[in-house]
Amino acid sequence: MPTERGQKKVREMSELFASSSLIVAAEYRGIDVSDMGELRKTIKRSDAQFKIVKNTFARIAADDCGKPEIKTFIDGPIGFLTTSSDSALAAKALVKHAEDNSLPVRVLGGWFEGNILNSDQVNKLAKIPAKDELLSKMIGSLNSPIVSLVTVMGGPIRALSSVLKNHIEKQQTQS
Repeated sequence: MPTERGQKKVREMSELFASSSLIVAAEYRGIDVSDMGELRKTIKRSDAQFKIVKNTFARIAADDCGKPEIKTFIDGPIGFLTTSSDSALAAKALVKHAEDNSLPVRVLGGWFEGNILNSDQVNKLAKIPAKDELLSKMIGSLNSPIVSLVTVMGGPIRALSSVLKNHIEKQQTQS
């Protein structure tokens, strides 16, 4: 049974796991403190966090929050990327930062809205455009037919305007 301090860590992780729509387990072996700090800053900018906790505490927290599937990935020195907002953006922050800075981060797998993901699936999730980007693309594609409709509907008015202008010019030249 963990000490009082350990129980506090278990409660904290249990609450974090329970409130997260995405949980990614990643091995961080070989990363120095400054690189870990930069990784955490990058992840935090995507409204996520990277937590390191003892494996025993993580296993207990996984059971306590009703997500025992997470225990499949708990082996060795691992940290947990968690977010309750844009899952693709959070996964992208972890994977891209690790690649861009040649960090030896190895994604082991994850849990996403009730489904277990292997490392390949987490990497595919990281390649999906962020929620805001997808929404702007969708709005742009919805806007395109409206612009075309306005252009088509404006054609007869422009033609009428042109005919009236020519008629007025003709009347002025005849007078």
